[in-house]
Amino acid sequence: MFKGRNPRRLRARCFLSPGLPETLFERVVERLESTLDCGIALDFDSRSSGPMCGHDNPFAADDGDVDIGFVCAPSYLFLSSLERPSVDLVPAGFVFDDPRSQDRSVYFSEVVVRRDHAARRFEDLEGGVWGFNDRSSLSGFFAAAIRLDGDPEFFASNVCTGSHRASIDAVLAGHIDAASIDSNALSIAIARRPELAERLRVLESWGPFPSQPIVVRRGLGPGWAERIAESLLTWEQSSVLSGLGMTGFAPVTENAFAAERSALRALGYLPTLDEQAPQHARAVFDAVRIDCLPSTESPASQANASEQVRVRGSRAAAG
Repeated sequence: MFKGRNPRRLRARCFLSPGLPETLFERVVERLESTLDCGIALDFDSRSSGPMCGHDNPFAADDGDVDIGFVCAPSYLFLSSLERPSVDLVPAGFVFDDPRSQDRSVYFSEVVVRRDHAARRFEDLEGGVWGFNDRSSLSGFFAAAIRLDGDPEFFASNVCTGSHRASIDAVLAGHIDAASIDSNALSIAIARRPELAERLRVLESWGPFPSQPIVVRRGLGPGWAERIAESLLTWEQSSVLSGLGMTGFAPVTENAFAAERSALRALGYLPTLDEQAPQHARAVFDAVRIDCLPSTESPASQANASEQVRVRGSRAAAG
């Protein structure tokens, strides 16, 4: 597809597993390697759904160590709102196997409770314990903040679980009352553990939201976002990804994220022309009381969990 040998070896990082399967991103990278005619080193970072305020920025224009990123929308919105934006949007997005998507690059957030929980509507959760995967997640964290218009007092406690899988398990164990789960992560979890369909109940569905974007480091140079998009949009991948919850890719533009950009800026999570905006965003994060789940892990396993960047092919447990 692209003429001429490209001698570069690109570096890709996925921030979306284990909620979405690693194999999905491995197949995408293999496609890009074959069509861009260059090697791509892929690793997985399960510590967050992408860099935000207070995080190291691996896409920094001058010294970034990641060229291609699979991130959640808030991370893309933050990184592209900096005074020196460090990423560009790849104009092609994931289309997931969900009839509600209608061939659009969108997904949903499912508020789940135990089947026997007394709540019958979201408002019934007031004063309860809310769980979320991480503070960079649109479906797990920001969707609730948007639903509550930033009210930090609605829940008595907010618990960071570390992943959508862990949020599901925390609901089942009674450690939290409810959590909002990426609709595709929930579908995959139910496919792997069919009993979840009987043990969980969806209280509300939020969305549609734009699917998790693919970004490129701006310092990589012009044309890369478009080349990657062309590769994905022309990929006859149904046989390759049929078991990974996807049906294809669709064109996306900045406009697809306009509502989320506006909402996150209104809540104080995105930089503005005000030089104090990043610090303000950090203050909003810190204003929400965050508790931890009861842990039964050994000190050694907890120490291992603190370093969760793994290279492609490594199958260490995550989340």
